[in-house]
Amino acid sequence: MSEEMKMSPEEMEKRLKMVESACICKGCPSYTALGKEDDYIAYCFPTRGESKNISDEKGCICGTCPVYAEMDFITAYYCTRSIEMKQKEAIAEALWKGHSVWDHLKRRR
Repeated sequence: MSEEMKMSPEEMEKRLKMVESACICKGCPSYTALGKEDDYIAYCFPTRGESKNISDEKGCICGTCPVYAEMDFITAYYCTRSIEMKQKEAIAEALWKGHSVWDHLKRRR
């Protein structure tokens, strides 16, 4: 069970505030291409996921984020492709079905 699954709602909220304070989403080319503030940031956080507004991938800086390093993430584009766990599930499913991962992710939208 993941660390987040063991947390109380209060602990999750505290963790979210910490993640938001370290988050660099607002400096990302995909975020700035939106041209306005999004409803939220920290798309990598388990209770957040992809943006309701960002649809075009204009570049990604997830790999340079302190949250990314702290959480040992390996995927990216959380604003358009969802949280780490869902991306890993999609990668595993694509590999199992013999699809290219990118084509598989596009089909699941």
